Amino acid sequence: MTEDSPGRRRPSRPRVLLVDPYLAKEDPMERKFIELYPSLGLLTLGAYLRERSVDVEIVDLTFARDIRPFSARLRSFAPHVVGVHTKTLTYPRALEVARAARAAGATTVAGGPDAASRTEFYLSSGFDLVVPGEGEATILEIARTVFEARDPAGSPGTIALRQGRLVRGPSRPFLRDLDALPLPAWDLVDMEAYLGQWERSTGERRAAVLTSRGCPFDCSWCSKPTFGRSFRQQSPERVVEELRALKERFGVDYVRFCDDVFGISRPWIDRLLTLLEEDRLDLAWECLARVDLLKPDLLHRMRATGLARVYVGVESGSQKMLDLMNRGTRLAQVERTAAALRAEGIRQFWFLMLGYPGETLEDIEATLQLFRRFSPEEYSVSIAVPIPGTRFHERVRERLRSPKRRPTREGGRSLLFEAAYPETLYRWQQARFGLEAALGKARGRLRPSVVRRIGQVADRFHEQVATPLLIGKRPPPPDRE
Repeated sequence: MTEDSPGRRRPSRPRVLLVDPYLAKEDPMERKFIELYPSLGLLTLGAYLRERSVDVEIVDLTFARDIRPFSARLRSFAPHVVGVHTKTLTYPRALEVARAARAAGATTVAGGPDAASRTEFYLSSGFDLVVPGEGEATILEIARTVFEARDPAGSPGTIALRQGRLVRGPSRPFLRDLDALPLPAWDLVDMEAYLGQWERSTGERRAAVLTSRGCPFDCSWCSKPTFGRSFRQQSPERVVEELRALKERFGVDYVRFCDDVFGISRPWIDRLLTLLEEDRLDLAWECLARVDLLKPDLLHRMRATGLARVYVGVESGSQKMLDLMNRGTRLAQVERTAAALRAEGIRQFWFLMLGYPGETLEDIEATLQLFRRFSPEEYSVSIAVPIPGTRFHERVRERLRSPKRRPTREGGRSLLFEAAYPETLYRWQQARFGLEAALGKARGRLRPSVVRRIGQVADRFHEQVATPLLIGKRPPPPDRE
């Protein structure tokens, strides 16, 4: 706290309380996929601050029912600074945390992508500062400044609101040497809660690792407020050090690489694979990668070192739509990679998107046919979400539905802007992918003729009944550039 309570000894150094306001019970996507990991960003911040003589604790609300665990820690720890990680999904809880922290006398700091995209909203709703970029050095300076009873407004890397106007501190350069960062402070969260849940559901003790920061690609719907298009990477040796620590300390046997795009540099990934071969850590792993980077020879090596699943942003089966999204990928690359993954026995999770401006019924049908052809083991079909700060959002800004309708729990499931077709049409299309996925799984149990017949009946119903009913006999004109 900026002022100490009566009778309480003044602390000898700053205290920072970091908060992850995410409640898994409120996230329908997590209830569906059950993929929970602690916030690597907060764990790294905690380790960084602790190395520099700051007392730090983390409140992780993932398994909580409400913010009461935070309220209890706020009273017992009495922090000078409360830092909250923000995402679109969690902003109502983040604001609740900020109001409670400010009432207790703490300086409130919002970091993460949503605060970076909606700075004024957060500053007018309970936060004293927003850190729009990389947080380590900035929150350290904030903690020291507040501890010394000075105003942190104007500090490098911060934005504050003073007398109705934004006060922006000088920009702070990105950390260049990610190897200099300490290992995540896993002890500051209940790792066993995560590992135990994974073990009960999969038989594996799964953890997450981040080897890089940023993404150099420029998809028009992707928000990059924190790192922009910068890209920095740990050395393969540092990555293996973290993997070894997870295995030795927690018995981890499965790792998810959480990089925005994994393996951008071929020499880097080749070196990492060599180290994995030499160290014999015996870890299964998964990653998110681009189809234009996953060459068949590379996939063979990755599979040999434990690659079990790849998340790929296929997005659309229409080359026109991939170009409109500025994906920088070709359908031929999607097809080559999907076939190579199948040949190597690697599970593939496809991300698909409906409703992006310019998409027609023919484009949606092309996506379904691609999906039908390769039948990925797992998938997600979302309705395009215009995230603030993206070119997509700017393009549809004047067509956004009620400004109160934020993409929180309904993100990816509801239409948030006036698109070419009504929301019911996109919901119906999502159901078609669900049926197609079920038919794909049934192909090994039912006769091919039966599966084919069901698909044909469903297609006729879609063409002759559902589509005319949902959009009328004449579809609206496609959204143009």
